Amino acid sequence: MDKTTWYRLDNVGKFYASQAGSPTQTIFRYSATMTDAVNPEDLQHALNRALVVYPNFNVRLRSGFFWHYLEQSHDTPLVSLEDIPICHSLHVNEKSVLFRVSYYKKRINLEISHIISDGRGTLNFFKALIIAYIQCRYKYRNSEIAPHVTNKQKIENSFDIHYEKKLAGSTKKPRVYHLKGEKNKLSPTYLEYHTSASQVLTLARTFQVSLTSFFIAAVVCAIRDEMTIRERNKTIRLDIPVDLRQHFKSSTTKNFFGLTYVEYKPGSYDESLEIVAKHIQEQLKIGTSPENLKRRMNQMIALEKNPFLRFAPAFLKDQVLKIAGRITAGDVTASVSSLGIIDFPEYTLNHIEDINVTTSPEGINFTACTFKDDLSLGMSTSFTNLSVTRNLCKLFNDLGIKGRVNISKEDDDEMQRVRN
Repeated sequence: MDKTTWYRLDNVGKFYASQAGSPTQTIFRYSATMTDAVNPEDLQHALNRALVVYPNFNVRLRSGFFWHYLEQSHDTPLVSLEDIPICHSLHVNEKSVLFRVSYYKKRINLEISHIISDGRGTLNFFKALIIAYIQCRYKYRNSEIAPHVTNKQKIENSFDIHYEKKLAGSTKKPRVYHLKGEKNKLSPTYLEYHTSASQVLTLARTFQVSLTSFFIAAVVCAIRDEMTIRERNKTIRLDIPVDLRQHFKSSTTKNFFGLTYVEYKPGSYDESLEIVAKHIQEQLKIGTSPENLKRRMNQMIALEKNPFLRFAPAFLKDQVLKIAGRITAGDVTASVSSLGIIDFPEYTLNHIEDINVTTSPEGINFTACTFKDDLSLGMSTSFTNLSVTRNLCKLFNDLGIKGRVNISKEDDDEMQRVRN
């Protein structure tokens, strides 16, 4: 095979490739609400342009004897009117590309498999798509849709470059609290909560914490409200993905993130949101230090580097990685991610109303991003009981921070209770 037509999976991509074919495979969804109804012809033209800049996203998953790999697709996928569930399976068979672009009324959606990239890497492709669409739709003459990065830099496996076996250290885990209740993994619920970023930031500053620490603390308090008296001696443990590109000067669009964790044991007394936020901020400060990030990064990929696993056939690797994934999922209560401020060129801002990011959930996930003065919280859960998301919305409302909720299942009574 011509080496220019295929790509090696990065170390984390190999883990997510073990989910291939599963209806619960991990998928990112980026959405932009535009000011006007989406023109599908212009959106198709924009996708064509974005794939010229980022061809490594237009790939299919293939299987070798020892490892899976990505093969370049020479056909450009067609944009489509959204008519399937959010984060629906992407890898269905070997002909499936690992992303889709859809639209509905004023909204543009990009969904991408975690096999290809992580949240920050996907953001680069999403921004290029939206910028190209705005240029085409509104006849701007600008030609640039993404910063110049060489193809070699885009497909770099930064995990391999920065891996140091001797620095791979384990993390002591407390007795973790797990949410209870019925799950429907084949039909998760997706919610968006939009509110004023400046209002939340002002309140966070009065607490002397970052907006990210404030958001994570709010999630902790929403989960705490679900704990019984007997459960309050357990620890709420959240995993927080951290972009490693800024720490290791990487421009890769492949997966390159580390995990840090925050832990909180409620005990018998409800501390205030302010106190919880300060606990979180202190843990984040320690957990995101370069030495801790590197230790956990090396720990994340140590299994994939195991010499016995490396020479095992692909089907056996998949089974081992699936088991490791289930064990890892059991070590946390929920996942929380913050992409921070998402910026676009000045001339595009009047054409975009808001941005939202969410992911397919194992249990319950929260994702935050800010665009202009809109703080968007993407919440996804496989639990049929939506009490945690309802608690989070109520917490903001009780603080005097008004917001609006978009829900994926409008006819469900439980959804209406969240909204109200």
